[in-house]
Amino acid sequence: MSRRRQVAVVTGGGSGIGAAIAEAVARRDWFVVTVDPLVTVDGAEFLPEPEQTTAGRIAAAGGWARASSVSVTDPAALGELFDELVHEHGGVDAVVNVAGITRKSRFAEGTEEDWLELLAVHLGGYLNVLGAALPVMERAGRGRIVGVTSGAGWRATDAGGYGCAKRVVASLTWQLGRLMPAGLAVNAISPIAATRMFAVAVERARQEGRTAGAGGFSLFSSIPGPETLGPLGAHMVCDDRFGWCSGLVLFAGGSEAAVIDEPRLLEVVRTDGASPLAGVLDTVLPAAFVPAEAKQSTDGGGNPRFGKLFEEPAPAAVVSGDVRSCVVVSDRPDLAAAITGVLGARSVTCRVLEPTRGFTDADQALRSEVARGPVDAIVVAPSSGPDRVSVGGWRQVLSEHHRIIDQIHADAGWARAAARYAADGNRQIRLVTVTDATTSGGRSRAQGSAQLARVSGATTEGRVSAFAIGHEVSDERAGRSLGELVGHLLTHPAAVALAGAELVAGDGWVGLRSHPKPVGALIYGGPALPDWFDTVVRDMARGPESSRFAAVSAAP
Repeated sequence: MSRRRQVAVVTGGGSGIGAAIAEAVARRDWFVVTVDPLVTVDGAEFLPEPEQTTAGRIAAAGGWARASSVSVTDPAALGELFDELVHEHGGVDAVVNVAGITRKSRFAEGTEEDWLELLAVHLGGYLNVLGAALPVMERAGRGRIVGVTSGAGWRATDAGGYGCAKRVVASLTWQLGRLMPAGLAVNAISPIAATRMFAVAVERARQEGRTAGAGGFSLFSSIPGPETLGPLGAHMVCDDRFGWCSGLVLFAGGSEAAVIDEPRLLEVVRTDGASPLAGVLDTVLPAAFVPAEAKQSTDGGGNPRFGKLFEEPAPAAVVSGDVRSCVVVSDRPDLAAAITGVLGARSVTCRVLEPTRGFTDADQALRSEVARGPVDAIVVAPSSGPDRVSVGGWRQVLSEHHRIIDQIHADAGWARAAARYAADGNRQIRLVTVTDATTSGGRSRAQGSAQLARVSGATTEGRVSAFAIGHEVSDERAGRSLGELVGHLLTHPAAVALAGAELVAGDGWVGLRSHPKPVGALIYGGPALPDWFDTVVRDMARGPESSRFAAVSAAP
């Protein structure tokens, strides 16, 4: 039997980065399906059929391709497309999910509709693609998926719903990459290129008087065209030399690349047996967590820093006079009681509300509470929702993400309500979001919450200090630690330095995680990749002898 031609699906393949990758894959003698409904950059209107499509250019160059107008927001249509490709071509060997739109979406600005549209395309669309592709690839025993995240999802940039969505794409990459069956791989790129979406973002920034983008990139600086990213995209899905890799996020700039590391623990302090725990946290967090958050590295590992703290714990710090009243938004009675008990001991008056859905509900709920008296702080600690059936592996991950858009939407509603209230009254407010991170979806939600919180101060002129905590054990086991951690964040004068930090409560400990960041960069002058590309990337990712990455083959 002759070897069949391999098939790649490229969403967003009608233009920009998607088109560049589709054409580069086609040059490797693959059959390419470009999935693109051809809409305006905001996704609001359909565009007229272009004189020549990406699939048309591939065919004109002697390659094999077809175009599809399916939208990534339509899971049924995606499933039908993948089934059709299996029937007609024998399988789907690779998927690159580039589909995206741009809308105005920031911590304190952008309509609720724009937030939801961004989440639906960039996050819901990717989940739909994963749900359609992974069963097909698992049955075949092979396949590669490349998602697209963004610097707005791992740098501190005010990108609202877009940044939250892209952070979850990165989280999914790290989580799924470790769970892929033999022969399958999930990776992601974080690209920068002069695309239609980029041009719109530049113009929007100009109109708003902003000149700086994420991580110091100037929105008006010279950046490469999307065509420079084609070879890297094709290499990640077509080349056997990349078969070692699953669970990697690569920054891609056309002539250089960088490995983006996932969050990892920087500092941990014991909470079980610590009495009083408030004194331990009030001592350790300012002295250890605050500098570690600022430098994204620990000062520990040398001489002991805290001596006999656990033998002779310090008393809790004097309560800050800034926070005297707090709204606790929670449907978890035990956790709400732990939080209100700690805050009450610190002279903070609490009122408990049921969770809300979205921007309007949160705003109305906060207005109602403010009518009863000033609010200095908000704690949002909702449940994760109904129990889910345990199915294991990648199916478990996707199952646990099925409500994540609604969850991010609800969390963002309170951030927006806090920002409006602070701006209207020109006052300070602290916002703590406590996320149940006992599931893979919960861990992604916690990362999305932290990504949003990172810009709270900068985008509100310092009026809002937002904090993010993920608890990775049950409410009962984490309740005391969570209550005292929330108490510290709301009342300790130095705690504002931890706004935007990725805090976590474990079983008997409280910790600080790093933010995603580049851990190594390759400068190669691109777009062609050097022969040593994979050797160097593997070394940067986990060391030259790493066994974490399983071998993956693209060959049928």
